[in-house]
Amino acid sequence: MSPVLGWVMMSCLASGAQAQEETATPALQTLEQDAIGAGVLDLPGPISSSDSRELGIAMGAFTLYPSLELLGGYDNNVFATTSPTTGSLFTVIRPQLELRSEWLNHSLRLLATGGFGFYASAPTQNFQNYGLIADGKLDIRENMYVTAKIGFVRNTEALGTPDVSFAQAPTVVDSIPVEVSFFHRFNRFFYQLTGAAVKYTYYDYSTITATGLPGTSRDMTSYEERIRLGYEINDDTSLYISPGLNQRVYDQFINVAGQQRDSRSWFVNLGALTKLGPKSQLEGFVGYQSLSYIVDGTTTGAYTFGLTGSWNGYEPLVLRPQFLRSINESALSNYQNYISTTLGVDFTYEVHGPWQAVGGTSISSADYTPATGVANVSPRTDYFFKGSIGVMYSLRPQVQIGPLYEYTQGWSTDVPAGGPAYTRNQISIRLIAKR
Repeated sequence: MSPVLGWVMMSCLASGAQAQEETATPALQTLEQDAIGAGVLDLPGPISSSDSRELGIAMGAFTLYPSLELLGGYDNNVFATTSPTTGSLFTVIRPQLELRSEWLNHSLRLLATGGFGFYASAPTQNFQNYGLIADGKLDIRENMYVTAKIGFVRNTEALGTPDVSFAQAPTVVDSIPVEVSFFHRFNRFFYQLTGAAVKYTYYDYSTITATGLPGTSRDMTSYEERIRLGYEINDDTSLYISPGLNQRVYDQFINVAGQQRDSRSWFVNLGALTKLGPKSQLEGFVGYQSLSYIVDGTTTGAYTFGLTGSWNGYEPLVLRPQFLRSINESALSNYQNYISTTLGVDFTYEVHGPWQAVGGTSISSADYTPATGVANVSPRTDYFFKGSIGVMYSLRPQVQIGPLYEYTQGWSTDVPAGGPAYTRNQISIRLIAKR
């Protein structure tokens, strides 16, 4: 868990499926998987899934953007194990409906999405993810407005992803994010006040590992309060400082391992937003976070950073960096938290006519902090690499089809303690239809 809600939660919902299925955007998927059970990240705003002017169905003062993505392929290591490995054919279905207002003032958006995966030879890895979120903006006057969002999101913690504690069927997590923000700009100065909360409820569908915590010991609510103070250097670039506080309150005061994990943290970020061109915009920050556990006062501190956006300096190519470093809560009883670092970039490249290349790569690490009072536990670092490449052919502007290949690998400084050690290959045919 980290100081991280708006951007990560919205990106999770926009994709619809956070299990370890194949993806053309591995960098973004890595952040989404790490955001399951994560707190709140002060990164840029929601991800838009409907940018083309050719898309959308007019419905009075609203526009509806439906889409459907289908994947069918083969995974040679469904359980992400060293050996023996289990291969399986799989199918993933991702429907989405997005309704946007077209008002001159104020705005409202409703987003419903799902991700449903089915494995022919490994049905325990089937997943059904879905979510519904509403966000909007109330314009008070020029340069002053209030934004709010509320939603319900169901995600899956899959084998082969960081910090899993189950043996067979994935753990499912329901989250209810709520956020309210007030923004005011005067001259070139601006400030933004934000309050956010996320309620997490975990459900176990298989045996939890000996060092894992069951879902009832992970149920919690995360609260965050932050302020952003900024200055617009020019129309394209602004700088800001964003301090904030975070509190994590567990439903179980004492968990099954005899631990009390309620915590408080503070953080401060220095960031910048810049528009590099009509289709290029980047936002990033560097900062520091300090997390303290209430019961014994132990503290974990880390320098943090984040970067997201898009770069289109070379017309056929679009790059989307996905960088993030944060402190996350651990699902393991022998580690109290881990520092997560993700570096990745996704891309699309217009090859020629209807042909488009897609893919990306990411590498992430999880540096675990041993829990206080637990004997014979050493610091441990897990690593995950992911890369994908594919080609899409446009049958028409709203319909694309093409092959996709993805390679993933996990390794650790302490495999006997439960660290990953696997390689995985997935290949599929991907069909995308938008209206």
